[in-house]
Amino acid sequence: MAQTCTGCGAVLQSQEPDAPGYLPESAMGKPDPLCRRCYRIRHYGEFSRVALPLSTYVKEVSAVLQRPGLVLYVLDVFDLSGSMVPDLHEYIGNSPVVAVINKVDLLPKDVSPHLLRDWIVETLVESGIRPVDVCFVSAEENWGLDELEAAIALRRETRVYAVGMANVGKSSILNALAKRLESTPPFTESRVPGTTLANTHVEMTFAGRRTKTVIDTPGLILQHRVTDVLCNDCLKIVVPSARLRPRIYQLQPGQTLFLGGLARIDFETGQPQSLVFYVSNDLVVHRTKLERAEDFVRLHGDDILKCPCDTCRSALGGWTSTTVRAGVGIRRTKFHEARDEINVGPHGGDIVIPGLGWIALSGAPFGGIVWFRSAVHLDVRDRLIGSLTRRSDRLR
Repeated sequence: MAQTCTGCGAVLQSQEPDAPGYLPESAMGKPDPLCRRCYRIRHYGEFSRVALPLSTYVKEVSAVLQRPGLVLYVLDVFDLSGSMVPDLHEYIGNSPVVAVINKVDLLPKDVSPHLLRDWIVETLVESGIRPVDVCFVSAEENWGLDELEAAIALRRETRVYAVGMANVGKSSILNALAKRLESTPPFTESRVPGTTLANTHVEMTFAGRRTKTVIDTPGLILQHRVTDVLCNDCLKIVVPSARLRPRIYQLQPGQTLFLGGLARIDFETGQPQSLVFYVSNDLVVHRTKLERAEDFVRLHGDDILKCPCDTCRSALGGWTSTTVRAGVGIRRTKFHEARDEINVGPHGGDIVIPGLGWIALSGAPFGGIVWFRSAVHLDVRDRLIGSLTRRSDRLR
């Protein structure tokens, strides 16, 4: 049987230095081997992206069908729709699912993640997944790991699979669990999506001396999120590293707001109103007059707006746009519905830019355009901060 990297799961080889799994011939056969890529990620912070073909991802994750177990479906609370795996239910069969909602430390301080439980369950059920439990965690802050560890220990399944899109924190969560269970963190983790390349497993002993095989699966990259194609320097700006500070801007018709050089919203007609932006604190949000917008992005894409860089601009593609309408009598666009126009009802809603964040509209009359990079797929939902938390609170 071919030897594999203990960090990312790639089959080890010594013929192609630039291919996944490369290890010098002299290191072959040593215990717990790390490929050169994983070694450089861990010790030098050198990140390199590898996007697995969808067929390879399906093959790896479908191991759950051959050997069922408990599935930890890791999702990013900052980017729930963007971090959902399409048709996951087809790959995991009837295996029980615990939804693990990561990065809750990024939510504004006055929002309890538990108030989002009902909305998360409802959203997952719509996608074909009916979770047996929901755990809110932060791998970065070691928050909520007690509950996750207990949820795994109480289950009778002896195999535990962590699945999800790339860069949602699967490896980070499993490494945090390993530390708690006095094991050496076995999995390679990095900021760049696509670190884990194949199923990688390790034995962990939980409460009651219950030993389980824990499997880290590759993350899926569909390139529909901003973060799927950004370089490491741009990721440092776009991926939040601290709790979000909502940024509120009072807009008048005839004004536009840039989210770096990644997105822009033009306010053409309607009532003066506040728009709230939930994006990384390091991302530039800049307001200017609509009539100056085209010249501004051309002249200041590299200095004021900063991100994306030239290389990432090419990868993300050119600008595309969607009309936005909000106000009385407008039916809100359904979740995940294909759209040429975004409709936000009178109670407001969020325009979600996967991998980047969201823009909250109050529901006051608004007519305008959202501009975004062509590789990205927009979404729309009820307001996460407000409508969804209040609804969940009423249901409890």
